Amino acid sequence: MLSTFPYYSIEDSTRIQGLLYPGKKVRALRFPKTFRGVDHRSANEYLLQESPSLDRVAIFGLPEDIDYTVGMMRHPRCSALKMYWSYVDPPARQVYEFFRPEILEEAQALGVPIVLHLPQMIVRSLSDLVQVLTDFPRLHVAIAHLGLSKMLVPGLLEAYNILRGYECVSLDTALNPSADVVALALSCFGRERIMFGSDEPLNLIRSVAYTHPEYGQRIVADYLYHWADPTEHAQFQHLAVNAAHSHWSCVQAIRHAIECYPLQEREDLKHRVFYANAERFYGF
Repeated sequence: MLSTFPYYSIEDSTRIQGLLYPGKKVRALRFPKTFRGVDHRSANEYLLQESPSLDRVAIFGLPEDIDYTVGMMRHPRCSALKMYWSYVDPPARQVYEFFRPEILEEAQALGVPIVLHLPQMIVRSLSDLVQVLTDFPRLHVAIAHLGLSKMLVPGLLEAYNILRGYECVSLDTALNPSADVVALALSCFGRERIMFGSDEPLNLIRSVAYTHPEYGQRIVADYLYHWADPTEHAQFQHLAVNAAHSHWSCVQAIRHAIECYPLQEREDLKHRVFYANAERFYGF
């Protein structure tokens, strides 16, 4: 899916931000593309050297090169560490298969937070995640995509309630179109531990989430992308006719979740979710 965007420069990002956030000053946490085949060392250097001074960089760590990854975490512009389950071959099913314990130990010691895209939905990765949080109790973890659940599923409330006991855990809203999930996360974790994430440029795909009878949660776009199964696409394409960019459904989800709160609390909630929480977590 990521290879839909074979390249994406800082200049591209600045132009898109001008369109999506007119009149706003946007400060971004930038990290390299995560799929195999990217020269991640060069991508890390590009972002560290060329990102605007007000931005922050999450370096991409290489599980096969612990020394390199640890060395990059010591770079003065490194604000976080990103590693990815599908970078390894075969794709990882457990966190320690791509976030090596030796790397997490150093991240904890340096105070470098990690951006964790779970290899499975949070209700399936819960015991694995709890083990990591138990082994590294001072490691600051941002769980991406609100734990990958794009709709309310059995066990999600229980998972959130368990994880909220780990004070170093926050969640980002990247590519989550569900107001119900955002509202549940805010209710469980509080207004200081949820932060907006765009997952740009994937937010430029016009897609909707649905439940496949065999595969569970999926997304479908009106356009037949190269990563889509043609048979599955033909069956569910109608759900995405006239779909907006995913950016808008995800921002609307946050808006609707916040509108459940009393009017006098909403400005504070927006300030925290869209600015203050990430400012604190990533050191902007």
